[in-house]
Amino acid sequence: MIYPWQNLQWQQLARQRQQDRLAHALLFQGPAGTGKKHFARELATALLCRQADDSGMACGSCESCSLIRAGTHPDFRLLKPTPPATSTSKNPVLSIKIDALRDMYRALSETSQFGGYRIAVIEDADKMPVQAANSLLKTLEEPGKDTLLLLVSSHPHHLPVTIRSRCQVMRFQVPETAAAIEWLSESGVNDVSTALRLAHGAPLLARNFVENHAEERELLVRALNAGARGESSLAYAQKLAQMPRDYLLTWLLDWVSDLGRLMTCGSDAELVNEDQRKALEARAMRADTGKVFDLHDQINALIKADGIALNLQLLWENLLISWENI
Repeated sequence: MIYPWQNLQWQQLARQRQQDRLAHALLFQGPAGTGKKHFARELATALLCRQADDSGMACGSCESCSLIRAGTHPDFRLLKPTPPATSTSKNPVLSIKIDALRDMYRALSETSQFGGYRIAVIEDADKMPVQAANSLLKTLEEPGKDTLLLLVSSHPHHLPVTIRSRCQVMRFQVPETAAAIEWLSESGVNDVSTALRLAHGAPLLARNFVENHAEERELLVRALNAGARGESSLAYAQKLAQMPRDYLLTWLLDWVSDLGRLMTCGSDAELVNEDQRKALEARAMRADTGKVFDLHDQINALIKADGIALNLQLLWENLLISWENI
């Protein structure tokens, strides 16, 4: 089943399919945590299902659905970024390998074993190296009959224009706050409002935060408040370096953005880290505006460089020093 906030997109594609106007390549783009990958897999499953219902949803029980669930459907390929084969890092650089794309091309060029679609889903498509992205163009320009490519990306601007221009774009947005809170509450998530703020309204990110990353955020909070307790924040750099870089940098950016809001708008400013308002207000009273904006730019640059291997302990030492110096 798709998520409740994805009904419009599903209905649009269902109409296109009924009218035989379904594009051969679709790009699902939008903020992380809105369920784009799940939607792509559900669409692929439904198109390959032998007994789809009137709304176009897969039955979940036919041979085709069972094969997809087992990862062995001959007419379906799923590609996602993987670390280098020799990597031992806890935070490896992930990318979609060109060999995996070539295997996908071969599978899509073969005759469908079920007499229907041949479908490939490429998750985090923006993590394709340039060479790999260029190799995708031929398939986009000369698709075989009943061949469907589903690209998923939270950073579509990282994809070459030549790729984007050959796909029908379908946008996914964060749902209305009330709908997100209702879904999270039904999913058993505690402290829904805090989780949703930290996830910028994305329900799946909010649930993932509560279930898997609450301790990491707590460590970052302790590091950023270390100075107020008379401790050195640098003592936390080693532990932070062992945790997921993308989550921590995003949370740190929110802290710096909240600080900027307080310095610009005063105590009425709305904050992402509302639970840390008192600590942020104390910091804002003595912070230097120029240094705050410099740190904001520094973190943004690091987030954009997520495909580059870095010395993470040195990275966190530099960031914590910059934080203490603002």
